[in-house]
Amino acid sequence: MIKSEDRYAVFLDIDGTLLADSFIIPQRNIDALNAAREKGHLVFINTGRSWGNIPPVLMEQIEKFDGIIAGSGAMISMNGKTVFSRYMSKNLCCRLAEYFLSNTEYWCMFEGLKNIYMIENSDRARADYQIAVTSVADMEKICGNDEIQVVAMGVEAPKDFIEKFKDKITVFQFERYADCVVKGLNKAKGIEKVLELTGIKKENTIAIGDSNNDMDMIKFAGIGVAMANSQQSILDIADYVTDTNRNCGVAKAIEKFLL
Repeated sequence: MIKSEDRYAVFLDIDGTLLADSFIIPQRNIDALNAAREKGHLVFINTGRSWGNIPPVLMEQIEKFDGIIAGSGAMISMNGKTVFSRYMSKNLCCRLAEYFLSNTEYWCMFEGLKNIYMIENSDRARADYQIAVTSVADMEKICGNDEIQVVAMGVEAPKDFIEKFKDKITVFQFERYADCVVKGLNKAKGIEKVLELTGIKKENTIAIGDSNNDMDMIKFAGIGVAMANSQQSILDIADYVTDTNRNCGVAKAIEKFLL
C-alpha cells in the first residue's frame, strides 16, 4: 500500500474512453483500475451523462469505484453518498422546454437524477425514453419530482439559443449533439470538489477523456491523458496520448503511470 502523499486520483470519462462498443467495461480496463485501487489510488467516473442517464448495467460496474461525478459536475457521489449537487432551477427548465416546444426542428432531452424526458414531437424520441414533455406544465410537474442535471439537444445548438441562455447555461458542442449544464459547471470543477474532500494534491490527478467536455479536466489535471480516438482539440492539449477506447487505452495509461 502506497503512502497517503503518493496517492493519486484518476478521473475517467465514460463514452469513447472507458467503454468500447457496449456498456460493459473491457476486462483489461477493470483489471488495471482494480490494481491501482489495491495499491491505494482512487478511481472516479467523471461523465457528462446525468445520473439518470447512466444505464443500470454500467452503474453496477462503476458504483464499485470510489465515486462518480455526473452531469459535468452537477452531482458528485463518493462511496455511495451524495456530497455535492447543483441542478437546473424549475424556472430555467420551463424556459428551455418552452424554447424547444416552439422550435420543433431541434430534438431535446432533459436528463434528470431519476429519469430522462423527451420533447414529445422530437424525431430523436426512442422507445426507452417514454416520458414525454408536451407542455411547459409537464416540465413544471417533472421538476417537482426530479432534478434536471443536463439538457441535450441536437444536432447543433442554434445561435439564438446560445445568446438567449448564455447567462444561465454552459453549452458543450459535439459532432451530433450539444449538452447544456448550469453555468459554471464543468468536469474540472467536479475534480476540484473531490480534491477538497480527499486531500489529494492537484499534481496527483490523472484525467482521461476524448471529447469537448473533457477539455477542462484534461487541462486541469496533473496528468491530462487523451484517448487516441479523441478529437484533435483534445489531442493538442493532452500531456499524454494513450491507445483508443477499443484497444483499452484507459488500462494502458493506468499501467504506465500507476502500475
